[in-house]
Amino acid sequence: MQKIGLIRPNTNPRNSSLNLDMDWAVEYTNTDQDEINFDIILKSCGNFDLNFKVEGIVVLDLFEEFNQEDVSQIIFYQACNVLMDMISITRESAHILSNDSNLGSEHIPNTLYN
Repeated sequence: MQKIGLIRPNTNPRNSSLNLDMDWAVEYTNTDQDEINFDIILKSCGNFDLNFKVEGIVVLDLFEEFNQEDVSQIIFYQACNVLMDMISITRESAHILSNDSNLGSEHIPNTLYN
């Protein structure tokens, strides 16, 4: 994986279990070479509207054949894992900063939101 992009909705779902129906597509370039470029796009089809794109390279070993169906399934599985991790780390959260003078700036707010 070389580049990852995530466009997520402004609000988070409030239930503890998130059920995502995904529409996905993988596009390949340079399929006749040892390094195959790919783009995978995942789009949710439910209440949690998001778009996710991964760009990367598949490197084939010597004499290894490119099987598009198998490689697509692996890329999809890995992209879904990364997507779930990114949803978790980009959820709403607040971080309280201590009033230590070690921060070096008085202009940092007491609470940061992501």
